[in-house]
Amino acid sequence: MFTGLKKSESKRLAALELLSKEDKSRDAALAEFARLACEVMGVEGCFITTFDDEYQYIKYVKNIPIEHVKIRIEQTMCQYSLHGCQTVISSDTRLDERFNYQPLVKSGNILFYASAPMINKEGTVLGTLCVSHPEIYTPTSRQITNFHRVAALATVYLESCYTIGLIDALTGLPNRQFLVKEMERLTLEKASGSYALMIFDCIDMPRAYELSRYLGVEALEKMLRSFGPLLRLRLRLKEETTLYAFTTGRYAVLVDMDYALTLAKRAEKLPGIKAKITGDIDINLTIHAGYVKFSPQNDNVQEIVRQGISALHESIREKIRVLQFNPILDHKRNKDFKLLYDLSEAIKATDQLYLVFQPKISLRSGKTEGVEALLRWKHPELGQISPAVIVALAEKTTLMSDLTQWVIKSVISQLQRWKQQGIMLPVSINVTVSDFSRPGFADELEQNVLAAGLFTSDVRIECLETEKVLESDPALEELDRLKLLGFTILLDDFGAGYSNISYLRRIPIDVIKLDRSLVSQVTTDTGSRIIARNVIMMLKELHYVVLAEGIEDLETARMLAEYGCDEAQGYLFSRPLSPEEIPAWLADNKPFRLLSKIATEPQQQHLYGS
Repeated sequence: MFTGLKKSESKRLAALELLSKEDKSRDAALAEFARLACEVMGVEGCFITTFDDEYQYIKYVKNIPIEHVKIRIEQTMCQYSLHGCQTVISSDTRLDERFNYQPLVKSGNILFYASAPMINKEGTVLGTLCVSHPEIYTPTSRQITNFHRVAALATVYLESCYTIGLIDALTGLPNRQFLVKEMERLTLEKASGSYALMIFDCIDMPRAYELSRYLGVEALEKMLRSFGPLLRLRLRLKEETTLYAFTTGRYAVLVDMDYALTLAKRAEKLPGIKAKITGDIDINLTIHAGYVKFSPQNDNVQEIVRQGISALHESIREKIRVLQFNPILDHKRNKDFKLLYDLSEAIKATDQLYLVFQPKISLRSGKTEGVEALLRWKHPELGQISPAVIVALAEKTTLMSDLTQWVIKSVISQLQRWKQQGIMLPVSINVTVSDFSRPGFADELEQNVLAAGLFTSDVRIECLETEKVLESDPALEELDRLKLLGFTILLDDFGAGYSNISYLRRIPIDVIKLDRSLVSQVTTDTGSRIIARNVIMMLKELHYVVLAEGIEDLETARMLAEYGCDEAQGYLFSRPLSPEEIPAWLADNKPFRLLSKIATEPQQQHLYGS
C-alpha cells in the first residue's frame, strides 16, 4: 500500500498551507498580538508572519515600509528564528552580519530588531512575532520576558486556528470547513474566473467499518490515511493544489474549471486500485467523483457544496466513474426526497393512505376465495401517487416497515368490520424481505390478529422479493414460523424475471401467483401457451394452489382453467374495490356468471392450435 507522508508531516504541511492563506478574522487577531508586542517592548514598529516551506507571509505590519507580503524565506530577516527555532534580538542591525545587507537596515528603518518564533507542540514553527525600532535599542530582561509571553499566546491562538475544526484529525489535511472558508473568501473577494469543486469517494464506508470488525480500527485508519497521498499520486495533482479531507474516505479539490476537466479525464481512466490493509489482505477500490462549476461572483457556497455531493452520489448510484452536476437529475432526486418526506407524513395522517381490495376468483366455482389488499396514496397536492412509486421510495428506508405495519393494522380493522357484516373474506397483504428479516414479525402478527378476535387463516401473506428472502436466514425462519402459526403463504410474481424451481422447496409456500407476463399471451403465442401449460402442470404436481394475476379477457381465463389453474385475479372479474363496494360486489356474483359463460360457450379455435 502506498503510505505517503507520515501523519505528523501531513499535518505540518496542512497547518502551514492553512496559515499561508488569507483569513481576515484570524489576521485581525494576529494584528492585536503584534501591537501588544510593540507596546511591551516599547518600540515603534512590529509585524507578524506565517510560513510555508518556501515563503514568509506578512499578516500585519506597523510603522515599517515592507513592500511585499510574500517573501522567499532566504531573503527575510526572520529566517534565523525559523531555522534556529529561537528568539533573535539585535540591538544594532548595522553591526550584525545577518542583517546589515537588508534594505530596511540600510535605509535606517530597522536598527533594532527582535524576532520570536511561534512554535507549536509538535515543534513546527508556524510564524514569527517581530518588533523593530529606527534607533539603536536594548530592551530590559522584563520586556524580553513579556515579549516571549505574547509570542506564546499568539502561538496558542494560531494552533487553535488549524487544530480546532479546520484540520481533519485522521489525515491531517484541511477539512471541509476549511474548504468552505476558502470558497467564502473567494466569494467575498468576488474572484473572477470559473472554478470547480470536485469531490472524490474512495471507499464505501459501511464496508470499511465492516472490515474494522475483523481487522481492528487501527488497520482501517492506516488504510484511510493512505487515501489522500494515493489520490494525489494517481491524479498527478499539482503541488500547489490543496487536497481537502471532505469526510472520512472522501476528498475534494477546488481548482479552475479547465484543470477540473483534466482531472475528470484522469479519474475516468484510473485503473482499479488495490489497498493493502494487512500483510496478506487487499481490497479493490473504485474511485468515484462528482464535480460542479463554481462562480464566486454569483454562486452560494453552501449550495455549490450540496450540488457537488449530489453529483458524487449520482456517480455512485449510476456506477459511472465521474459525473458533472446535472440540475435535471438533481431536481428529480430532490423531488423524490420531498415525496419520501411526504410519505412519512402520510403514514401519520388519517386521510391520505387507504386500501383497495382486488378479488381472487376460483376458476372452477366462481367463488371469491379472498382479496388482495392494495395500498393507495392520495397526495394532498399531487393527487394519486402510483403504487410503484410508493414502493420505490420506501423500499430502501425504514418507511417500508412503517407502511407494512400501517397495512396490517388497516387490514385487521377492515376484517373486523366485514365480520360484523357477516362477510368472512381472507385478505392477503404484501410483505417484503425487510419485514420478514425482523425477528418476532410472525409472533407479533399472530398476537395482533388474535387480539382482534380473528384467526390466522383470515390474513394471508404474499411474499415479495423471493431471491432476497432466500439470502436471509432470519427471513426464512420467520416464514417457517408464519406457516407454523397457520398463516397461508403466497409466492408473488412467479415467472417474472429469474424464477428458480429449486427455491420452491425452501420456502413454505401454499399458493403460487403466476405473473401476468407468463400468461398474458397464452391466447396468441404458441410458445407462451406451452410454457404456461407446463408450468401450471408442474406446480399442480407439486400440490400448490396456482393463481394467475392480470387476467383481462374471457379466453385467457378459459385456457388457464383448462390447464388446471385454480384461481384468477384481474380486471376480467373486478378492478380493485373500495371496502364499501365489497358487499354489493359479492352479492352480484359476476364471476359465477362469467365462468358459466365459459362452460356453455363452444371453445374457440386458437390462432396457433392447442
